[in-house]
Amino acid sequence: LPIIFIKGIVGVLFKELGLVIIFVLLASLFCALLFTPMLSGQLLRPLNVAVEEKFSRFHRWFVRTEAWFDALSSRYVRTLSWALQHRAWTIGGGVLIFLLSMMLFLVIKTEFLPEMDQGNVQGTIEMPVGTRMEVTDAMLRHVEEYMRNNVPESDVYLTRSGTSPFAGIGLAFGQEQGSNYARIVAHLIPKRQRKRSDKQIAHDLSEKIMQLPGVRSVDFTQADPFSSAMVGGKPISVEIYGYDLTETDSLAQRVKRILQGIRGTMDITISRKMGQPELWIEIDRQKASRLGLNVAAISSAIRTLMFGANASYYRERGQEYDIWVQLNEASRSTLNDLKQLQLVTPLGKTVSLASIANFHEAKGPVELHRKDQERVVRVECGIYGRALGEVAKELRQKLAGLYVPPGYEIKLSGAIEQQATAFHTLLYALVMGALLVYLVMAAQFESLIDPFVIMFSIPFAIVGVAWALFLTGTSLNVNSFVGMVMLVGIVVNNAIVLVDYTNIVRRRGVDLIPAVLEAGKTRLRPVMMTAFTTIFGLLPLALSRAEGSEMWVPLGVSVIGGLLVSTLVTLIFVPTLYTVFELRLKGKSLFRQIRETL
Repeated sequence: LPIIFIKGIVGVLFKELGLVIIFVLLASLFCALLFTPMLSGQLLRPLNVAVEEKFSRFHRWFVRTEAWFDALSSRYVRTLSWALQHRAWTIGGGVLIFLLSMMLFLVIKTEFLPEMDQGNVQGTIEMPVGTRMEVTDAMLRHVEEYMRNNVPESDVYLTRSGTSPFAGIGLAFGQEQGSNYARIVAHLIPKRQRKRSDKQIAHDLSEKIMQLPGVRSVDFTQADPFSSAMVGGKPISVEIYGYDLTETDSLAQRVKRILQGIRGTMDITISRKMGQPELWIEIDRQKASRLGLNVAAISSAIRTLMFGANASYYRERGQEYDIWVQLNEASRSTLNDLKQLQLVTPLGKTVSLASIANFHEAKGPVELHRKDQERVVRVECGIYGRALGEVAKELRQKLAGLYVPPGYEIKLSGAIEQQATAFHTLLYALVMGALLVYLVMAAQFESLIDPFVIMFSIPFAIVGVAWALFLTGTSLNVNSFVGMVMLVGIVVNNAIVLVDYTNIVRRRGVDLIPAVLEAGKTRLRPVMMTAFTTIFGLLPLALSRAEGSEMWVPLGVSVIGGLLVSTLVTLIFVPTLYTVFELRLKGKSLFRQIRETL
């Protein structure tokens, strides 16, 4: 239930999943209470001789499995009896298993979303600012030749240099535009028919293209519009805030060198593109002041002469027309023309711009980015061969030793920020889900102790998730975390069956220990059936290797691992805790109860 109320990206991804599960369970409850008893009365009747002979083969198979299950049940009862006699060892062992298993999360790789093989490779190549279209196109021909000879996985590819006719859409997904940019789109053959993943192909292409003369940067990490929309850029993004362009550019270069020294980073780019030709005019304030001029008046005059200004308007037959004043193009086309611009002083004299100003050429940023009304420059990169959490941890350690001048700030954003926010949100959902489950059970059992005992099956579900992720090499991401939230409402079912039937047996006048042993033996079959039907139902999801399956494999792995371990531990741990709480309340010796039973 908490999943459907989660805000942000997690809510966008999993709200429908939560709604589907809720309505499916409601429909299942309706059928179990209404249709199952009716169908049982109709179908589970004594069979005639002909039908019995027809199903005799299945009957013999069931007899063999029944003998196996009886042996399992006897062994389980002996194990449970030992656990009840050594409750300190049982509870202590369970706590130790939980604590040691939680340490696995320190070595399990973490990421925001699972890496998905999209079946295509898309990238942007940047040349120096001002590069002619012909030069960019010639470079692109070399890339095409390399792809024809060295990328057999691509069956169709498209290249484009310059600005796209759909530039607005491209900019929305972070695709740069201009004559110095080239775009590559390669469609790959099906995943099962190739040895390299799309990330490996992109990485190899990036390394080759960077060796071509004139290439400034290559970006293959924004190929997936879905990821770009979810994360808002590349997986790793370092934001540098500050006003002075020189200082922030220096910090950006130092951050770039740090990223280059971290294994697993690729396609490192700086958002502020330098190289735009500029002409700087430095006014000699003392000379200008002696002539009665100031910087504002001079800049206004230059703007009017070079770019024009609306001096007045002309009206004819009720229509108004602007009168635009500007130097003709022949008088403002060269640097010398700019130096000879005549300015009028307050005394009516004219002076040339060159007599009160110095000129020099420079290169400045193509555009300035702002966030929260502050200038910001981003250093971004993709990830290859390592998990996001590993790279983020190493990056934080190295950024901690970087000197940042007063008035400037460095923040991590991108998928790192989204991952932290999503994990915090899902942890809150897990806690709220556990609380809601406890409240529902407390109302049904009319007790606070029994639901409290049942809730101990949840920590061991997390133990199962940890081991499942560790053994399969699956990362802890949003999807596997959602699996943990789902387990809160799944794993308590087995414990509910045990505790509820124990209470039923005790109401018949049976003592505590015999009731626990009888409940364990009698309810073993439904507990195993419930757990393993769910596990086998999720196996196709966890074992799928089809294109796009990477998105849901972590969820299947986490639910299977959590349910398997929680079921096995619940059969021993929950009955032991149940007896401890009951005997503490009634004060009768546990060993005395066991001796009387045996």
